[in-house]
Amino acid sequence: MDHREERRSLSRKSFLKTAAAAGAILTLPGCQFFATDPEKRQPEPAGGAGGSGGRTGKEAPMLAELVKQGKLPALKDRLPSAPLVVEPVERLGTYGGTWHSLLVSGEYVAWMDRQQRYNGLLRYNRDWSGIIPDLAESYDVNNDGREYVFHLRQGVKWSDGHPFTADDIMFWYEDLLMNEELTPVPPTDLLSNDQPPKVEKTDDHTVVFRYDTPHGLLPRVLAGGYGDEIIGKPRHYLQKFHKKYNPDGIEALVKDASLDDWVQLFLNQADWSINPDLPVLSAWVVTSPLGDGLERIIAKRNPYFWKVDPQGRQLPYIDEIHYYVMQNLEAALLRAQNGEFGQVDRHINTLRNKPVLARSREKGDYQFFDLTSELVNEAMITLNLTHKNPIKRQIYQNKDFRIGLSHALNRQEIIDAVYQRQGEPWQSSPRRESKFYNERLAKQYIEYDVAKANDYLDRAGFSRRDGGGFRLGPDGKRISIMLECTVQWDSPVLPDVAEFVSRYWREVGVETEPRVWSAELMASRAEANLQDAAIDVDFGGLNILMDPRAVFPHHGTEHFLPWVQWYESRGKGGEEPPEPIRNQMRLYNEIRTTTDEKRQDELMRQVIEIAAEEFTLIGIILPATGYGIVRNDFHNVPKSMISSTGAWYPTPGPTDPHQYFISTD
Repeated sequence: MDHREERRSLSRKSFLKTAAAAGAILTLPGCQFFATDPEKRQPEPAGGAGGSGGRTGKEAPMLAELVKQGKLPALKDRLPSAPLVVEPVERLGTYGGTWHSLLVSGEYVAWMDRQQRYNGLLRYNRDWSGIIPDLAESYDVNNDGREYVFHLRQGVKWSDGHPFTADDIMFWYEDLLMNEELTPVPPTDLLSNDQPPKVEKTDDHTVVFRYDTPHGLLPRVLAGGYGDEIIGKPRHYLQKFHKKYNPDGIEALVKDASLDDWVQLFLNQADWSINPDLPVLSAWVVTSPLGDGLERIIAKRNPYFWKVDPQGRQLPYIDEIHYYVMQNLEAALLRAQNGEFGQVDRHINTLRNKPVLARSREKGDYQFFDLTSELVNEAMITLNLTHKNPIKRQIYQNKDFRIGLSHALNRQEIIDAVYQRQGEPWQSSPRRESKFYNERLAKQYIEYDVAKANDYLDRAGFSRRDGGGFRLGPDGKRISIMLECTVQWDSPVLPDVAEFVSRYWREVGVETEPRVWSAELMASRAEANLQDAAIDVDFGGLNILMDPRAVFPHHGTEHFLPWVQWYESRGKGGEEPPEPIRNQMRLYNEIRTTTDEKRQDELMRQVIEIAAEEFTLIGIILPATGYGIVRNDFHNVPKSMISSTGAWYPTPGPTDPHQYFISTD
């Protein structure tokens, strides 16, 4: 399973308008990426030390007191001249309180990143239907997508009070991205024709990204997973840890830190999750990172945060976030039942736990909110069409063989038995809410029909059977499939699904052995091209344009890797795929080089139609609407939000957690 924010390997869009309050999640309309007239709404002028000084003043009382003591500048000197106005989901909030949150050890950085650090030049709005301004107040793009000019919001300050300017972006570009020691391989999503942009500063608040060939998807890249990298490197703080700026003193710093080289020193100092001294632009600042013997991480409000509510009151409303790092999910579930968490939409919100949590809602004083999954399928089966074994490859590349195996699956029985009757039989099509939904791809070959399955398997040329009733391949040997899966915190039932699938396939004469591996071993087997077949979740239910791995071999997938390598290397490595797959790759390359959204959509639909014709993946279930929990005194959490485990839409970040607030009113 590819969690880009966990692996830290991939990326985070013309100006639209200030964020609109999120409503019910419906069909996602086209995104107007290149609108040029910003909405002019501004907050009322920010007051000095915090208005009335209470929970409804212009700033949090704890900050107003620091201003009064002379330990902090007045609010008007901490906010930009035109701060970004955030519309609350329900109503204006009040200041104060602590958000108690849950972390699972090993994934804590990813979840913290989602809750408190979704910032970039641009960002997605709450329903993922468009792009809105963030640290870039606006931007311009030339007609063919070769040049993007970003106009930064003036007056933004880092959490230590130092100005954020174009110099910080140039530091990221010149001294990180273009430094081969720190960035040996540039992020794929930022490249166009394998080349990074040339970034230039034209003044303190304007930067230009120039490409030799058009990059039509750059706004989406910057609003997605790579945005915080670009704006997260304060030059004034980090340059002393960079060999270029501190050639004489860097070795002493490396030695003092007991590290091997300056690269590790720099990366440690630039990591907000372990270095509380690193200035940030996020709503909260980690002040007590995870350390030996600690079970809680503490983040406190950023006194220089650059967003306000419609009355000009500085955000965030909540004073602190306390993250409880737990190894035992049963203990975490008990805490949730007791109402100890303000808002949770990860780790414990499984189908199996829903009845338990439902029974405790009154006792725990919380309620559910809906989560629409971004997954295209919760149990996708991949036969290895690029298998090293030529016989297995010949068998798996036979479309009739794959169709036969698909008809052999009793999907509804799996849904009833494993997924508690939640979900829908589904192949690899985007969800109905997506403008790229394809009925043919979603519903073809999902009928459970053993006779039809046997007919297709016979038609594929594998009608001969041995004494045990198992089908024989072209080499005269029994067709045998090892079906691999792993246990994941967000999808713990895949081994159960694999058992059902293996039984169904054996019933039509295909010997199948389910095998459960660790995630690391399963990934290494995929990279070595040793898998027969694998079952895993797959992405692209709402974001197929940026994450198309469910419809063709693309960066981020762990199947058909020789084809992916051929695509990424532009034919210099890997293995050349068949013509239909190559055609998908050509179409997607054109998507990347056009800024015309209608043309992008037209091309993407062609890619999906080819996927329907080729039928390379076998899906089982479209996830049903999920749930999260929120305490009754915890407000401005949307009643429905998108749930994405990939970084393109880092739930709950786009819902603006800085406008959440705690109140019994």
